[in-house]
Amino acid sequence: MYMKTHQNARVILSMSAQETLLHDIYQRRSIEACGVLLGTIDANGNWQVQQIQPLQNTANSSVYFEFAPEDLLEVELTRPGEIIGVYHSHPGGFASASTTDRENMQRVNLEQEIPWVWLIICGPFNEAFLQRADGQIPLASILAYHHYSQEGLQQIAVQAEQNFRTEL
Repeated sequence: MYMKTHQNARVILSMSAQETLLHDIYQRRSIEACGVLLGTIDANGNWQVQQIQPLQNTANSSVYFEFAPEDLLEVELTRPGEIIGVYHSHPGGFASASTTDRENMQRVNLEQEIPWVWLIICGPFNEAFLQRADGQIPLASILAYHHYSQEGLQQIAVQAEQNFRTEL
């Protein structure tokens, strides 16, 4: 069943999710890191991301990501109903959803009626990025989108739980 989300909804990233996301994008900084967002969608349509589940980018590309259907199915079977979105990185720093991203968002959100949010983390993921991050992905580097039936593709505000420290 498709849950209605509200246009003024936001994405809230737990500290654990931020840490896993930072590790994943840095470890796979030369290709598009990708995976799923696990958590809940509250009554106001906010996506509460509790955990990140990295998945293999079967395209092994710096400009495109794809995961194997069986990998996605495995997460769905082990964590039923907890997938609330998808993330991927843009290692080259492109700070917008690509045409392919937009087509996938429309297909999943509207045609398949799956209420996922889509996160894009923009690079480049070099030492300067890590220094700027200071243990937490800068919110300016995270884009979130959802394709609404009436309003079309909208950028969603991202909020992060604060101040975790990690060693890469």
